[in-house]
Amino acid sequence: MSRQGLAWLAVTLGMAGVLGGLGYYKYAEIETAIAAAAAFPEQRESVESARVHRGEWTPTSSAVGTVVAMRQVEIRNELPGTVVEIGFASGDIVEAGQMLVRFDTRQEMAGLAAAQADAELARVTLERRKKLRDKQNVSEQALDEAQQQYASAIARARNLQVGIDKKTIAAPFDARIGLTDLQPGAYLDEGTSIAMLQGVDEDAFVDFSLPQDSVAAVRPGASVMLAAAQIPGGTRAAEIIAEDASVDGANRTVRFRALAKGLGGALRPGAFVDVVAEIGMPVPTLLVPLTAVRRSPYGELVYLLVEEDGKLRARQRIVKTGPVQGDEIAIRDGLAEGDLVAAAGSFKLREGLLVVTQDASAN
Repeated sequence: MSRQGLAWLAVTLGMAGVLGGLGYYKYAEIETAIAAAAAFPEQRESVESARVHRGEWTPTSSAVGTVVAMRQVEIRNELPGTVVEIGFASGDIVEAGQMLVRFDTRQEMAGLAAAQADAELARVTLERRKKLRDKQNVSEQALDEAQQQYASAIARARNLQVGIDKKTIAAPFDARIGLTDLQPGAYLDEGTSIAMLQGVDEDAFVDFSLPQDSVAAVRPGASVMLAAAQIPGGTRAAEIIAEDASVDGANRTVRFRALAKGLGGALRPGAFVDVVAEIGMPVPTLLVPLTAVRRSPYGELVYLLVEEDGKLRARQRIVKTGPVQGDEIAIRDGLAEGDLVAAAGSFKLREGLLVVTQDASAN
């Protein structure tokens, strides 16, 4: 072999030795990493768990209700006239019989005085003719005419008195009065809106509407649940006391009225409250905590906690869910009664992850 060939052989053997050394070093490094990983404990997460249990779900329907005062009326004047006195201020609570508005009645009072004078004259004339009739000095016709004139005069006086009374408007019941810009001296035409009165009562009404297909089981006497920030505690049960006689032709709903006892002071008339009504009989179903259900691109899933080789691991399970009831949700398919699922903290899990839970039945 020539010297040049020997040189190339030496270079080749040197390179093979270097590559072999590097390979052995990398192999040793990987073996060390594998050994270190095997010695390191497997990752695990701690979650709360719950058993899938059987319960009852009651079909419900939600609506937005409107608070209505038990007594309310819009005050309008029946006769035109000029306002001379106002007996309230905007936002006042007025008592039954309290004067609200008084109109100028000077002309009517003058007419009443004249009518009363005519009535008195007719009465005196009637008394005289009665005495003369007893002595046969007056005819029956003259006596009848006197009686008619007296009755007519009394009626004219009473008519004027009624008109005067109508020009003094009083509160029909204890109520809170709304805002008004009315001032003394204003002339009001007949039927002018003066103020809105909302009764001051311990209780209140709540009106709400439900779709016609959902009201088969909703009847007066049934309970609904009200929810609003103004309600102490956030929620309160109310009793349905009435339903409308027909379906609304515009939106095909039926209107109901519920009595909210003790909420007259908390709920202002016109305010909105959430209403939940039971529209069917309770139905058996499987329930799990709301925190157990996760959303994924493939649908809703839960992490089923399965014991494998003495260890508890998380396994994804696609489920079909139903309605929410309180802090639980109905499961229509995918789980069986007694299955152990991750509840609070389930967002930390992934497929096959080792799980630690406080549920004693899982150990």
